[in-house]
Amino acid sequence: MEVHHHSHHPKKWKEYISEFLMLFAAVTLGFFAENLREHQIEKHREIQFLKNIHLDLERDIKEIDNVMSFNINKQQYGVELAKLYETGVSKDLPKFYFLVKTLALRTFFQHSKNGLEQLQNAGGLRLVEDEEIIQQLQLIEIRVANTESLQESMDLNLTYFRIKTNAILDAVTVQEMNMNQKLKNTKTFNFRRFEVPSSVRPLHLKSTDDINELVNLGIAPVNTTKYINGQLVELRKECLQLNKLLIQKYGHEF
Repeated sequence: MEVHHHSHHPKKWKEYISEFLMLFAAVTLGFFAENLREHQIEKHREIQFLKNIHLDLERDIKEIDNVMSFNINKQQYGVELAKLYETGVSKDLPKFYFLVKTLALRTFFQHSKNGLEQLQNAGGLRLVEDEEIIQQLQLIEIRVANTESLQESMDLNLTYFRIKTNAILDAVTVQEMNMNQKLKNTKTFNFRRFEVPSSVRPLHLKSTDDINELVNLGIAPVNTTKYINGQLVELRKECLQLNKLLIQKYGHEF
């Protein structure tokens, strides 16, 4: 039986090079395609996070306006308390009750940071490509930290003020004012919650210095609101600047 042997011609070196180049091109194109896909995914996530930060900024700006307005009202009542003390608390005791009860109220700026927290949890600021946006974000976080520190200081002063208030104001009159206060279901804080009572019971004083101490304790947190508002003015500018950047660069994507 005749056996046929198939002859195998060796490939030429040009064929090897051609196959290598085709394989290299396929791998390279696959690599670039995968990188492009990952970049598009990260870009989509970046835009979504920045959109959430944009919404946070708009809430922060409204919150800043409300808190600053509250603090300005509080400063005015602090002036009135000092003037009343100067002329004599006994000349208008109902107003004294009203001012003390009102100055014990407070509202804080609460930073909206859902978008930033989502960004940090997803890998941090590395997802944001724009350096100017990163710098503005960092600037805002520093300003918020300064504001929160001042608010903590004010809250501590208010604690001492309230303790002294509880010792001096008559409990019956305080309860009547609490029962008659106006609690409105509004988006902004209602500063004028208490009304000037028509009649009040006498103060409970153990020392002639009690009134002076109470007024000083009431004025201290009022003074802090001036520094808080100073920070909030700058924070508002920084929020507006960042929001402007986001809208200019990504607004069409929101």
